[in-house]
Parts: sequence; structure tokens; C-alpha cells
Amino acid sequence: MKSCLSSFLACLSLIAITAAWPSAVLACTVTLDLPDVVFPLEKMNNGAVCTVAEVVNDYTTYQLIPSVQVPIQKPLYDFLLDHPALTSNAVRYYRFGGYVVKEVSATVFTGEDREGGEATVTLLYQDTTRRVYHLRGSQGGYIIPLIAGSGIVMLNYHTTMGTDGREGVETRVTVFSRLDNRFLANLVRLLRPILQRLINNKLTKGVKTVNRLTEFLAQEPEEVRRDADQFAIDAGQAQTFRALLLPSVKKGG
Repeated sequence: MKSCLSSFLACLSLIAITAAWPSAVLACTVTLDLPDVVFPLEKMNNGAVCTVAEVVNDYTTYQLIPSVQVPIQKPLYDFLLDHPALTSNAVRYYRFGGYVVKEVSATVFTGEDREGGEATVTLLYQDTTRRVYHLRGSQGGYIIPLIAGSGIVMLNYHTTMGTDGREGVETRVTVFSRLDNRFLANLVRLLRPILQRLINNKLTKGVKTVNRLTEFLAQEPEEVRRDADQFAIDAGQAQTFRALLLPSVKKGG
């Protein structure tokens, strides 16, 4: 999920132009001509579908991040997704990144990257292999003015077996962003071929950060179990986290 937050915030920081424009009222029907992107619209409530449509029907940037296999079991991966504050605390504790996440409710959390970016993230839909998030955020800095926009992130993931015979999770992340500024959005679209490499690098930075954390969990489960109280929100959460790490400990990391 921090990967989803970092990717969106990075996209918003590409160019600095500030004239705002009112959001268009869009029908609650997703019109997207991308065969590789399939949202579970028939399973989502009408409000969630409208939220997705508002972004993807008029998106500024789109990125399908190639599938990546993370070396932890699915129950542990689900736990990290369900507890974004713990996950961001662990990322900071082991110095893989500087993201700060606060849980507002079971489906809403806020986050900031300590580099001028902040967002509110809402879980629109989830099942055993998919999650769809909406992001509303901004990016500011010493040089660039404030840039605001929205995003939709879809995470697809499922259990798989690694080349070493161990169970892992294969993930695929799809990200859409829509900038509030019409002129800025049109400029980004115009320069998309030139900016594609830069966008890709920024989008994958968050994914790589989360992958580093999962690799560390798999390689040093005993150390992480000892440290759990340092980044868990409470004792009960730390206990559950340790239990989910136990299979890795038994396999020798």
C-alpha cells in the first residue's frame, strides 16, 4: 500500500504549474480502452464505481507495473495491507523509506512522504486477490508550487511458488492519476513519451521499497520478531505479526 501512495505522490511532483480548474461531472460508468486493466466493477458499490470513473475516464497518467514476486506468505502479506501504519513504521524502523501513515478507519488512512507529498487513501474494494484504492493528495516543495490530484490504484496478488520451492506472493500494481490542473494535465499528456522513463522510475520506487521490506522479513524473521514491539501499534498487533512470521522462522528464514 505504501508503494501505491509513493507512486501517486511521485507522479504529482513532475511539473510545476498551478492554475486550477473545476472537476467535470462524470457519469458513473467506467469507459476505459485498456484490455490489460479489468476492474471488478460488478462487485463494487455504485459510489466506488463513480469514484473510479472520475479518475480513469479522464486520466493524466497510467502505469502498469510489471508483476513482482515477494518472498512472504499470503497471510503475512494480507496483514501488511490490512495494517498500513504498522507497515510504514517497519519501513522507517529498518530505514527502507521515510513514509508516515496514520489509520483513520479500517478503510481510510492518511500518509506523507516527508518530501512535501501527502494523501488520503480510501479502500474502495477488496477480495482475496484484489484491492482497489482511491487517493486524494498533493505535492509541494521549496521550488515547485502545490500540485493536487486524484489517483486510482489496483493491486492484484495471489499465492505462487518461488524457484526455491517456497511459497510467496505475486503482485501486479496498476496506477492511474488525474491532475486537478487542466493545463498541467494536458502538458503531461503531450510530453508523455519524453517523461515515460522518469514516470516509470518514480512509480517503481515505492514498489521497490516494499519489496525490500518483504525480502528482509523473509531473510531475518527472528530479528523482526524480536523488534515487533518497536513498530507495532499495540501488543496484540505485535503478537499477531510474530505468529505470521513463525513459518519463516521454522524454515530457517
